[in-house]
Amino acid sequence: MNDDPNERIFTRASRAPWREILSHLWSRRRDRALVLRDGGGRYHLSGRPGGPEEPEEPEPWPPGLPGSEGAEQPIRRGGYTDAFLVDLTEQVDTRAVGLPTVYGTESVDLYVAWWVHDPVQVVRSRTLYGWTVVRDHLTTALRHLGENQAVAGGGLGAPEVIHVLGPPQRVEGAGLSYRVFDVRPRETGEELLLGEAEQDAVRYSWTADRRGEYEFCVQALRNGPVSLAALWLLRRPDEVSAVLDWVVGHQDLLSQRTDWQDEMAVLLGTLTEQERQEMSRLLRDRLRALGRPAPAAWG
Repeated sequence: MNDDPNERIFTRASRAPWREILSHLWSRRRDRALVLRDGGGRYHLSGRPGGPEEPEEPEPWPPGLPGSEGAEQPIRRGGYTDAFLVDLTEQVDTRAVGLPTVYGTESVDLYVAWWVHDPVQVVRSRTLYGWTVVRDHLTTALRHLGENQAVAGGGLGAPEVIHVLGPPQRVEGAGLSYRVFDVRPRETGEELLLGEAEQDAVRYSWTADRRGEYEFCVQALRNGPVSLAALWLLRRPDEVSAVLDWVVGHQDLLSQRTDWQDEMAVLLGTLTEQERQEMSRLLRDRLRALGRPAPAAWG
């Protein structure tokens, strides 16, 4: 993980170019490239382009590697005025995103690997801070992806992001490449909202905390109107007057009943007068047989 997103990916060498050339050749380091500028302002590469998608090739002699994007043919007898050291190590950063899934906006972290694929272009374009450039390019790509999914009528989840942005993506003109290699749930924090969520300002994101709230709401629905009224009062205490008005107007929904008593009352209410009298006689006889007193009205 890149701890410092403001760390420069190339620096001007402090020593003379010819010293840097010798040092680079002797060290044979693969984690950085040496870019040289001649008196005419042309750039030359000593070493090889970096990046996971580039095959390794033997280092040529004299210094320089024809074939780098925009690199000039090497000067064989000096003439270099400046030398630049370019970091070729693969970096990893994260981008917080709100994906518009079919369940709502899901908060995730995109894990992004990025690297320099053309050191000459990095120096020529003066791309000092790689992650800033990669992040902007990724943001644009995500917005386009979200818009395309919205037009197609589908949600945008981790599989779609990995499918499209998993292969290496090149940032034209900057000499950088990147790929999204993992998508993980995000707990809290600010994020880039994609799809309709950008305009609609969705109030809640689909995080782990939101999933817990969702389960709570499901349980409240199962418990009935009493739980919903209590939840309303808990969430909106300033609307206590409206809650009380609703409670008064819906007493039939809020009456607390024991299950068997309520079921028995409903059942008796469906009987005719004759059926109720017959049920009373049967219950009276049964109570007397058990030694229990029967109501006087039952005879």
